[in-house]
Amino acid sequence: MYRGLILDFGGVITTDFYGALRAFGIREGLGAGAVEHVLRETEEGRAALAAVEDGQLSQHEYETILARLLGVDADGLLGRALADLRPCQPVLDLVARARNAGIATAVLSNSWGTGVYDPYAGYDLEGRFDAVVISDQVRLRKPGEQIYQLTADKLGVPPSACVFVDDTAHNLPPAERLGMVGVLFSDVDSGIARLEELLRLG
Repeated sequence: MYRGLILDFGGVITTDFYGALRAFGIREGLGAGAVEHVLRETEEGRAALAAVEDGQLSQHEYETILARLLGVDADGLLGRALADLRPCQPVLDLVARARNAGIATAVLSNSWGTGVYDPYAGYDLEGRFDAVVISDQVRLRKPGEQIYQLTADKLGVPPSACVFVDDTAHNLPPAERLGMVGVLFSDVDSGIARLEELLRLG
């Protein structure tokens, strides 16, 4: 029986993260894949993302770099880029069911920094989850194994008794090496069904 449920934020607790980035790219006249290209395929983009996630760059500094790489206005950039994100209510409902069944729950999120834009505002994460781990606050980030262990420790549950859910495939293997069961969240219906099966919530 699994006793811990650890969820990524963007694209799991929220609606499709990458879909929001693609919609932003279209709105700004950059093309749907422009932001993902900068974040994944450019050395400076990858380095800046890693630095803001583990707290080495401020949100303002990151927006300035990202704006230059994309060729857009830096003012309010992250808010514009993620404007389409909404709570994924079926996931939040499942979290409530899991907690009612005695399963400890946590959010584990790679952050885009704290500043004017707060992607977590309005989600009541502290009220909905037993633990909240945000990368820039702990100076660790996925896919480093330490942040998964830290999250399990905060829940008081061994990794081998935890299920970890993320919408990014390369974040799963480090959790699995610690003994967690990894679930790639690619769509809501299949993701919920898999979690209901693992957590015996059906």
